[in-house]
Amino acid sequence: MNRNRVILGFLLVPWAGLCLVSAYWIAQIDTAADPDSDPQVERVQSDPATPEGHGSYEPEVEYVAPDEIEVDRAPELRFGPYSRHDTFATDFSVERAAAFIDKVSLTWGTKYGCVTCHTNGYYMTAPKAIFGNRPAFQEVRRGAERFVQTWNPEDLPTPDYVVATAAFLTINDVQMGRELGATTLKALDLAWSMQNEDGYWTEWSKCNWPPYESDDHFGPSLLALAIGMAPESYARTETVLRGMARIRGYLASHPPAQIHHKAMLLWVSRYVEGIVAEVDRVAWVSELLDLQRQDGGWASGDLGQWRQLNGKPSDPPVTVESDGYGTGFVVFVLRQAGVPAADPRIRRGVTWLRTHQRSDGQWWTQSLRNEPDTDNFLTHTGTTFALKALDAADTLGTAADSAGL
Repeated sequence: MNRNRVILGFLLVPWAGLCLVSAYWIAQIDTAADPDSDPQVERVQSDPATPEGHGSYEPEVEYVAPDEIEVDRAPELRFGPYSRHDTFATDFSVERAAAFIDKVSLTWGTKYGCVTCHTNGYYMTAPKAIFGNRPAFQEVRRGAERFVQTWNPEDLPTPDYVVATAAFLTINDVQMGRELGATTLKALDLAWSMQNEDGYWTEWSKCNWPPYESDDHFGPSLLALAIGMAPESYARTETVLRGMARIRGYLASHPPAQIHHKAMLLWVSRYVEGIVAEVDRVAWVSELLDLQRQDGGWASGDLGQWRQLNGKPSDPPVTVESDGYGTGFVVFVLRQAGVPAADPRIRRGVTWLRTHQRSDGQWWTQSLRNEPDTDNFLTHTGTTFALKALDAADTLGTAADSAGL
């Protein structure tokens, strides 16, 4: 790949899901927050005869300054660390969960000015039924767009930032009923330009922060998911067809080594035909179901052969306990793979989620790096997937009603 990058001094954020946060991106927070700097958004035209065409339109969501967002900014809000000893809630509340993930996603964007899988990235894929009209959800989206607008050829982020941001913006556009905007397309264009001939991203961060930054498999799976959900007018363009062919080649030559890889591909297979053979789909669903624990939950630590700390063979295995990410992610994926909501194992998972929420709204999940001083930000992703699972399991109506939504 021929691209010049000037990466300014990086700050190590030891508790973040992304290994390094560029000092440049932090410096961009003040300038990127200016709504007047946002370019007018464009839509992909739906006419299949002109798939590359664009037409401008006014943004559907007006800019909302962070200090004007109507969310509870109580001082008791924690932005980590989270612990297995955190108090359990006395009752289940969708609104409490939504308010928690609203706040931490806003805080991440304001504090670091970037998009990260474990917090504001997957948050942008949260259920529209809960989040569609929430000002915080809209502002986090706008923050992601401002992050993309800071990119330039002389100063680009690493591929994990680019691919993840492009994928989450795409999924957000689709779930919110919008066609792909100009900022989404800019991120996607850069993601494809960084892809190597073998179908993955050479410089993806691999620093033993599972499940997103420990190998090359997550990037192709995540972008394939986004493209599978994208409008056909985009998915059928020459660049995308070529990039997806490379992804298919990579996945075919690199069979999933971790159960988490298999689960991601089960999710992708709902939208991308032929990405998973039927015999594999059946086997992988069975494998996930077999991992259900006695208490009805699933453990993130069961989804891979991961090691604590630096990930060396001499390091101890990660902790295995039912947690928010393990249970939420697996229940959600099983529903995407066609397991009925009425299946007793899905119902047990739903019961676990409804009875293991913490008092501040989150679902505890230990970082799979298992460092004693980490903030355990996988709790953020666990909370998002708990809500996605409850939505996918057709319990959202009852849960939302009880929470006054």
